[in-house]
Amino acid sequence: MIRRDRRAALGMLGSALASGVLAGCAGAPRTDYRLLRDAGPQQPPLPGPRSDRVLLLASGSPPALYDTDRMVFSADGSSRSYFQFGFWADRPQRELLRLAEARLVQAQAFSGVALATSGVRGDLLLTLRLESLFLDAAASPAQARLAFGAELVDWRSRSLLGRKSFALALPASQADAEGFADAAGRAVGVLLGELTDWAAATGAKAGPAA
Repeated sequence: MIRRDRRAALGMLGSALASGVLAGCAGAPRTDYRLLRDAGPQQPPLPGPRSDRVLLLASGSPPALYDTDRMVFSADGSSRSYFQFGFWADRPQRELLRLAEARLVQAQAFSGVALATSGVRGDLLLTLRLESLFLDAAASPAQARLAFGAELVDWRSRSLLGRKSFALALPASQADAEGFADAAGRAVGVLLGELTDWAAATGAKAGPAA
């Protein structure tokens, strides 16, 4: 009986999230579009000498579940579902790459930072791949969980300089699309700070440009 009641409760929670009941929608359902932001503090330039290398950023292929603008939640901690009326303004993989570019430009650790699709000639290639981004509604309080992988390659010698995974879970103020987006933005801010430090330290292994 307890197990049956728990399944029923989880099913009700999943239905509420998917239908937007918890998204603060009154009356007719409303589709909400949320921006994935870098909510971290303004980062000063990294200390130490700047690398004379140009860093290019490329996008890896995320899992199919996250290769969309639809927000994802988990009602039981193991399954994944889409919000019915909660959407990102753009696909998280694209936004993550754009935000990483802005953060790395701000850090001034490289002589230049640009997207690999820009046509700029680069020395190092940093590939980012979104691994997961969802609202864990089974946690108490609900949490935004973000994970992505990074791979840094010396573009000239085609040698791998380093590979690292970044992951973080932060509590959401409320178990809805708005609370999820806010917590996700804070997680992005923290992890992009870690990514910037790692990319600068790992890129230094390549030495000066020829």
